[in-house]
Amino acid sequence: MIDAPAYKSCHGMQLAYRRQQAAVSNSDKQADEIPHVVFCGGFHSNMMGTKAAALAQTCSELGVSYTRFDYRGHGESEGDPAAFSLADWLDDTLCVLEDIHAPLILVGSSMGGWLASLCAIRKVNQLQGLLLIAAAPDFLQELIQPRLTPADIWDLQQGQTLALPNAYADPHPLTQTLLESGNALSVLNPSSAQADNQLEKLDCKIRLIHGTNDTDVPYSLSLRLMENCVNADAQLTLLNGADHRLSDERSLACIRQNLKELIHSYRT
Repeated sequence: MIDAPAYKSCHGMQLAYRRQQAAVSNSDKQADEIPHVVFCGGFHSNMMGTKAAALAQTCSELGVSYTRFDYRGHGESEGDPAAFSLADWLDDTLCVLEDIHAPLILVGSSMGGWLASLCAIRKVNQLQGLLLIAAAPDFLQELIQPRLTPADIWDLQQGQTLALPNAYADPHPLTQTLLESGNALSVLNPSSAQADNQLEKLDCKIRLIHGTNDTDVPYSLSLRLMENCVNADAQLTLLNGADHRLSDERSLACIRQNLKELIHSYRT
């Protein structure tokens, strides 16, 4: 297994990623037959976080390939954070996936849960499993837009960038382009963005984990996302008292166990 930083070009900018490639010990089994786990991080998080590292360890122990990356404007990737939209970060995720030909297990945290769901729709024939951690589908329109004042809305419409407070780091930039991209990529209210509910296409195992004490993204969003999947093999686990980060040992153990289930179910 090798976990070294690497870069690939995405729309003329350098996208940073780390990849652990599974070692193939059985000559009859090709690398593209072993599940490849890809982690999609949250809004202004990076690939060196606690959950990303825990997943790397689990994948190493189980002998499967694993990729984590930073969207443009995040972590080690290039770009001004205020210059990008959800559509751009979806492009980044698809760019990372384009050279992976193995069966995919997508893992998404917070905003990454939204992006992983969108990628799952686009990679439905390659998808083997979906694990969503404190998923924040449609968070721009569900959670941020209702908090904006008339003055905020006016400033955004005039092309200004707002500083969005958060509990974990410096304020995040918010632009009108970012909000509009969220509306165009809705998964909770697909009738406003597309003719049908594309999540109905997903027939793989889907696992969602959310904390009941998540004050940033209510677990009702995970529940609504699961309901829109219309998949009999979709399950939501609620962790009593857990917060949005889901980085404590109990939460990490639950994440690892669910990932192991998705990997083992493919191998059998």
